[in-house]
Amino acid sequence: MMTRVIRLAATASLAATLPLAAQRVGTIEIGAFARYTDFDNSLGFGNAIGVGGRGAVYVRPDFALELDVSRSTKYTPVHARLVRAFAAGARADVLLGGGYVRNSYGGALGVSDGGFSALLGLRYRVGERLWLRAGFDADAMFSTDSRRSNPLPFYSGNWGLQLGATLRLNGGRGGAQP
Repeated sequence: MMTRVIRLAATASLAATLPLAAQRVGTIEIGAFARYTDFDNSLGFGNAIGVGGRGAVYVRPDFALELDVSRSTKYTPVHARLVRAFAAGARADVLLGGGYVRNSYGGALGVSDGGFSALLGLRYRVGERLWLRAGFDADAMFSTDSRRSNPLPFYSGNWGLQLGATLRLNGGRGGAQP
């Protein structure tokens, strides 16, 4: 059911988008965010809240290479993604992205894994260079370790919600094209 809702939301947001956001190639953005993470049950962690930072460089007017790193008590994910921005009005953009995640689990576990990460987000322009941003990301890690308590021993997944602000340092206009 949840998968169906996510697919429907992603399809509806893509169909409802207007012309693409107006960033120039080379535009740089930096940001900070709070992150809520729901861990795969096989990890034995409780849900966590952490903080993080993000940087992006636009390689095309509607595509950015993005890197974000966050930290909670025992968990550090690093996401590297290609993110596309779709204008959804004069002040808002829908963000859709995918890429790689590398997770580090500290404490007694002391291990790491990697896999695919998908992002669905929304950003809202507050001022000429300041944006508020909310996002949902889902990370899927694949493993051949059959000792895990996961009912699907080849797969584990974490998902997270992020809420923060982004500052555009150079290039681009403050909003979407008319």
